[in-house]
Amino acid sequence: MRVNEGPESMKQGEVRRALMVATLLCLFLFVYLYWQQTSRPLHALVLSYKHIYRPEKKLEEPQWTWQCVNQRCERHHVTDALKITSLSTCSMLCGSTQLWPQPTGPVTLGSKALTFNVQHLKFEPLATGAALDLLTEALRSFNESVVNLVQNRDHFNEKTEDVSVFVVRVSVVHGHISRLKLNTDESYSLVLKARGADIIANITARTYFGARHGLETLSQLIWWDEYASRTGKLKVLKGATVEDSPAFPYRGLMVDTARNFMSIESLERVLVGMAATKLNVFHWHLSDSQSFPMVLPNVPQLAKTGSYSPQETYSPEEVKALVKFARIRGIRTVLEVDVPAHAGNGWTWGPKEGLGELAVCVNEKPWSLYCGEPPCGQLNPDNPNVYDVLEKVYRDLLELSDEREIFHLGGDEVNLECWAQHLQKVNSLSNFTDLHDLWGEFTAKALGRLQQANGGVKVPQVIVWSSRLSKRPYIGKYLDKNQVTVQSWGASQWADTPDLVADGYKVLISHVDAWYLDCGFGRWRETGEAACDPYRPWQTIYNHRPWQQLRLNKDKILGGEACLWTEQVDESNLDSRLWPRASALAERLWTDPQLDTTTFSIPEDVYTRLATHRERLISRGLKPAALWPTWCSQNPGMCL
Repeated sequence: MRVNEGPESMKQGEVRRALMVATLLCLFLFVYLYWQQTSRPLHALVLSYKHIYRPEKKLEEPQWTWQCVNQRCERHHVTDALKITSLSTCSMLCGSTQLWPQPTGPVTLGSKALTFNVQHLKFEPLATGAALDLLTEALRSFNESVVNLVQNRDHFNEKTEDVSVFVVRVSVVHGHISRLKLNTDESYSLVLKARGADIIANITARTYFGARHGLETLSQLIWWDEYASRTGKLKVLKGATVEDSPAFPYRGLMVDTARNFMSIESLERVLVGMAATKLNVFHWHLSDSQSFPMVLPNVPQLAKTGSYSPQETYSPEEVKALVKFARIRGIRTVLEVDVPAHAGNGWTWGPKEGLGELAVCVNEKPWSLYCGEPPCGQLNPDNPNVYDVLEKVYRDLLELSDEREIFHLGGDEVNLECWAQHLQKVNSLSNFTDLHDLWGEFTAKALGRLQQANGGVKVPQVIVWSSRLSKRPYIGKYLDKNQVTVQSWGASQWADTPDLVADGYKVLISHVDAWYLDCGFGRWRETGEAACDPYRPWQTIYNHRPWQQLRLNKDKILGGEACLWTEQVDESNLDSRLWPRASALAERLWTDPQLDTTTFSIPEDVYTRLATHRERLISRGLKPAALWPTWCSQNPGMCL
């Protein structure tokens, strides 16, 4: 039976219908806005901005002003007769460029600046394929570096700038190239010019990696002027043109995370500093006899038995994320598990799983007889299971690093006495009259397993540390000059590097007396030589130009790499050990400036540019060591 609805029931029905209509309208509006957002053209990249909240400071009248006199900024007390100019603005507009590393091609920089707001930035990535995704992320990183310059929150609401729109247009010709190789074109051109109330930055490059370097250079033409408008403003040069390309294809930095564990966040800071200086290879020395912190999917026992603690490990997901973080910043990642020496803790699980002794001399005493520093440990060359495990390790490293052109095999400081003691125990010593041949056979087998791990394809460039095996007569017998590159770490006065070049081998230079960043901090143990004094200041690093000083064939030099071994380093002092000294290496390998071989004096502009670059690194969250007293920065040329 149907019941007639009363007035109250009718009102409730009308409310329900109104709510339904409103819900449908909201749903339609949500779908429309979502469609608008996802259908936005790729060339119009819009980024959000984080606000900077720093403690408010009482505004004081400037005490100093800087005037450009004879291409140098001179400091003066503020008076009514002098125009107030900040040191940052004077430095950018007076004398040498403040770029680091200095470009290799023609550079013209304007003598005027414009103020702008970060919200005026408009990004236009002109690329296809994989390069577009990388470029989009690079633009986000560029945006963040600019935002990090801002030193007060009022800037985001400031309306009185010179620029209405700041367009950053980046064009990449070969959009399919997404992996850095030794023959990758990293060149770029940058044209910055004003057009009416707008300013346009055009960056063109053949590959993404060149485009990323162009963005880095553009970021260095932007600065914070603390004097502008009393509260400070961002400034950019009104005009500039830069043509640039690197002198060497391999510009590396090695960090050891086996002696002391480094968090992923601290390694990200390393990569940020590398990107700021256009270094392009992060050599991750991830294991040693002390510990094995990386969790490998096919051999999890290594980290389980070799890490300092379960918390001090790197998961496969973390490694892949760091590799991606690096690639966005124009950096390839090379993972190194050093073998056969420097392999102790982490390799002791073989007997438990029926594989026999994978390593020998592990934690042996007295350590000085069996290794260069405690604890000892070397892989067992007499155990065939070792090579099966190595193949699994190599397969994981290739997968995690996504790197197939360069592979670091390790191979340094093998202690033949350790092997002799082991072989004597198992009655195999008589098989070898010279244990260098056993070392060579191990290397040949490891190279074979690397090829199998790489799907049967040879890795084009396998790097090994220089050692007795890389000397005559063993090198020609066991190391193929068409595949193996030797990382020459001995002192520059040694014959190693010239001999390698003379024998036709490609060389990566890491001379201990110039490019070892851990040296000079005293000994860390009581016995043996535990320090490689003296300290290598940035000037020593900058002035080291071995291809000129040793008259080497430059075509055989892939480049160079600074090394930071971490017996006395953890993440608390990581930044200060690396920066700004690694920046000096970066300019040597990118620009390769000429040297005065009679006095080895460094021009004044190098000091001032490096001081500016150090401030840039600080703005990006790093904590580099001080170069000199602040007075020297405020009085350019007075401290030389």
